[in-house]
Amino acid sequence: MDARDFFGYKNPDEEPGRPDPEDDANGTSPPLFEEAVTLDDPATLRRIDPEDMLAKVAAMPGQLSLARRVASATQLPATFGDVDAVIVLAMGGSAIGAELVAAAAGERLRVPLIVHRDYGLPAGAGPRTLIVASSHSGETAETLSGFAAAREAQLPLAVITTGGRLAAQAREAGLPLLEYRLGGQPRAAIGFGVGLVHELLASAGLIADADPIGPVVQALEEMMERFAPSVETEANPAKQLAWAIFGRIPVIYGHGPMAAVAHRWKTQLNENAKAWSAWEPMPEANHNAIEGSLNPRELSDALYVVQLRDPDEPEELAARYRVVEELLGERATNRSEVWAEGPSRLARVLTTVAYGDLVSVYLAILYQTDPTPVTLLAMLKERLARATGSDPDIG
Repeated sequence: MDARDFFGYKNPDEEPGRPDPEDDANGTSPPLFEEAVTLDDPATLRRIDPEDMLAKVAAMPGQLSLARRVASATQLPATFGDVDAVIVLAMGGSAIGAELVAAAAGERLRVPLIVHRDYGLPAGAGPRTLIVASSHSGETAETLSGFAAAREAQLPLAVITTGGRLAAQAREAGLPLLEYRLGGQPRAAIGFGVGLVHELLASAGLIADADPIGPVVQALEEMMERFAPSVETEANPAKQLAWAIFGRIPVIYGHGPMAAVAHRWKTQLNENAKAWSAWEPMPEANHNAIEGSLNPRELSDALYVVQLRDPDEPEELAARYRVVEELLGERATNRSEVWAEGPSRLARVLTTVAYGDLVSVYLAILYQTDPTPVTLLAMLKERLARATGSDPDIG
């Protein structure tokens, strides 16, 4: 059984991201794969990215500013600051926001932060555990399950969503509700996903010396200008990296705060470029992944390693990266380094996230694939609904 049988499409023209054959008659279809493709022609970008995912990536700083306003207008119980742990109930694009907050806050978090990507509650959740239920749509089955369990156990509880059943039940119960407005794909709401969790925890006093949002917004705006679609490839590092990865399978390395960013790069390359990708946390990768860089030898040119580096990384990690660079060089492995930039750790995390988001959309355009639809995820949702008799959401 091949993928077409499993996912329910038999004709190559039905595969996710394929242009509609009827568009050929209208002259609106993307250029053929064998034709020259450019990232510098606005008409080409509009044809391949008709829902303008590039603009949605560029909206990240604005989302972050709005998140700060939403959070500042939300009254939190004083008990939220007197807890022993925080558990964020979330999946997919909603979960990665909390993961990035934990990465950026690091040792400044006063209590452990756990991202629970599953049904129900994890072991250990108790009266001194703050539960944050985060779902872009407000309909995510796993998150609703954990939310119900937290309500039944009467645990401290806050909600982040755009609406749905989650918002309705939060209002009914009089819970703190951080509600925002944004349609489209959950992964395009990362500014809200990070900003709302960060500001909620900072307001509760659970992040010591929290990074101010203003300078982060400014750093993001500056990066978006330098990497914008209007900046030609010759002067645009994000476009250049997309070209370098094109036709290869990217493997993203990261340490500390950059490990969570590497995870985000991987998922964005999956969902936007519809491409295989993997990520590896350092230094764990030095205990296993590096050994796997040898075989199969005939496919050595099929991989591309991107190392996400933080100027504040400890010297022992810098030394490891130097050795990894030597070993990968001996294997003639294609690779690049991306250095985080910004005035704070939160800024460095989010500017590097934005870098990867742009690379993933530029790569989708090189593959002549519309980055917005998630056809296979939608098929998975439909089949789960049939199998379970429910209506699980993918956001």
